[in-house]
This record gives sequence, structure tokens and C-alpha cells, in this order.
Amino acid sequence: MTEDGEDEAAWSTTDGTHTLVVREAFMALPEERPYLVGTQVHGGDDDVTVFRLEGSKLYVTDGDDRHHHLVTDDYKLGTEFEGKFVAEDGEIDVYYNGRLQTTISHDGDTNYFKAGAYTQANCDNSEPCDDDNYGEVRISRIEVTHS
Repeated sequence: MTEDGEDEAAWSTTDGTHTLVVREAFMALPEERPYLVGTQVHGGDDDVTVFRLEGSKLYVTDGDDRHHHLVTDDYKLGTEFEGKFVAEDGEIDVYYNGRLQTTISHDGDTNYFKAGAYTQANCDNSEPCDDDNYGEVRISRIEVTHS
């Protein structure tokens, strides 16, 4: 939301530079569907690009392409990393621990950053349906800049 809470805040990938830097660690995965999304760039209606863990494979997505870029196939739960998105000139550069991983082409003006634990499992598609079956992301630092 904007400062006064009146409107939704959003930015364009073609106007200015928009950066999110986060230190995060995936801590727990749901059992049957061990898929978890951490930090992401979201558009008005859908995610644009995210860090997505599937078991031990960490991916950067491009829209509905869940496996656009494999960052590592040996991610260990609890391993902290720095993720970074830099959006400008109709593109989003995605970094992992300071190294450019991929560039996503995206021309949109309803974008915003999200950070958290977004499980890709629920009681309709994953068992067991109980309090011990969950996903968890630990965020130790987050910084957003717009220029």
C-alpha cells in the first residue's frame, strides 16, 4: 500500500530501478509436496519470478515456467543465501549469492515484491493434513530500494 494506505503500491519494470535484496533460508518443507516459494516479484495477478525450492532443487521461475533456471540441485535446508532481484529496462536480473543467475524479460507496471513462506501444498493436495506438515522460510535481512 502507499504511505497513506489509500492505494496499492506498484512499480513498472520500464520506469526506474527496483531492487530487493534478502538473506533467507528455507527451513522446512511439506512432506508429500515438498515445494516452497520464498522471495518473489509479483505482478498484478500472478507471480513474475520467484525463488522456488522443490526438495533439494532450488529454481528461479519465469511466470508459469517453474523450472526456468536451476540454481542448485543440492540445497540443504537451513542454508542461508542472499537473493536479489533488480528490475529495470523491461527486465529482471536475478542473483544468488552475488552471482547473476538469469534475466527475465517482463514489461509490466503492477509489480511488487513479496517475501515469506508460500507453500505449494495444502490439505487438498498433500498428506498428512496436520500441524507438523508445513513449510518455513527464515528471513534475516531484507532491503528494498526504488530509484
